[in-house]
Amino acid sequence: MLTIALPVPEESYDQETCADGWSSPESLGDMPEESLGTDDDFWGPTGPVTPEVGDEDRGLYRVHFPVAGSYHCPNMRLYFVVRGPVTIEIEFCAWDQFLDQIVPQHSWMVAGPLFDIKAEPGTVAAVYLPHFIDLQEEGVDISWFQVAHFKEDGILLEKPTRVEPCYTVLENPSFSPMGVLLRKIHSFLSIPVISNVLLYHRLHPEEVNFHLYLLPSDCTIEKAVDNEKKKFQFVRIHKPPPLTPLHIGSRYIVSGSQKMEIIPEELELCYRSPGKPQLFSEFYVGHLGSGIRLQIKSKNDETVVWEALVKSASPSPPDALDLLHFMDQHRAQLVTRVTSVDAILDKLHGQVLSEEQYERMQKGHFWLKTDSGDGHLEGLE
Repeated sequence: MLTIALPVPEESYDQETCADGWSSPESLGDMPEESLGTDDDFWGPTGPVTPEVGDEDRGLYRVHFPVAGSYHCPNMRLYFVVRGPVTIEIEFCAWDQFLDQIVPQHSWMVAGPLFDIKAEPGTVAAVYLPHFIDLQEEGVDISWFQVAHFKEDGILLEKPTRVEPCYTVLENPSFSPMGVLLRKIHSFLSIPVISNVLLYHRLHPEEVNFHLYLLPSDCTIEKAVDNEKKKFQFVRIHKPPPLTPLHIGSRYIVSGSQKMEIIPEELELCYRSPGKPQLFSEFYVGHLGSGIRLQIKSKNDETVVWEALVKSASPSPPDALDLLHFMDQHRAQLVTRVTSVDAILDKLHGQVLSEEQYERMQKGHFWLKTDSGDGHLEGLE
């Protein structure tokens, strides 16, 4: 049997590295420079490998690794070391359907996403399961970590081969629905976690609607929230995560630089299974102008734990392409009926158009030309 030396991490880890998913246990410096891929791909010895999506709503994926080596997916934060070519199936799962098997429940805390992984026995030398516990903070003992396997005859708790920042490692693993649990030795202990802020917006005729989430860094929760927001035409604005560890059960205050009503202003950082509604703050902004500055502070000591600037160019309309298709389909009617372009540009300015786009259109770089009377859309810059 082919023997593979398992990678030993040499890089340093921090809050942002773990939260954004790029904390691969081995350096990505040997990647071919010409390789182009996305955070949804698995990065391996031959470059990016794109998973097949079986059911995006369920989070069901199938990926074929062509050669032996190490493969890491930034978005899933999963990492495999394989002994040869292998096809692996991955499904995002929700903890709540299994938690009643954990006895006693109050002694355990969910510490990472739950995956149902399928692979031929013996083909995977190691799997790195992501966790969101911050090991840089004092008070967390790696002996508290266990990997939970949910099988037909019940739950099996397995001691990991080792625990690293961002990952719990199993060598020569067997697969089933599996994820990381943390034993709560002291009920009063506040557990430091790696967290993420998800910010979404939706355009209205007179204002912009924002939803802000403060969550443990868990790809299955983020996927569930993304899917839910898309149903209501919300678009995500990607911002960096908090750079300091936050604590489960602690409360945080959301505020903005403009006078705005934020409901609720206070959010509790808590774990809720992907199948359940997540807590968020909602607010509306009439005109972004030069931008708004958002902050999240600890309610306990008012320390700023997260800050971001949202400018008028940041939100983009979720249906911008649909708008262009509509204009092209109905160009003749638009040309004959639209008499005042300036009024339309003023309406779009600051919500759909940036300052530069607005000025260029006013100067005539955007035009509808009706040669031959067919209303064809001749120019769009």
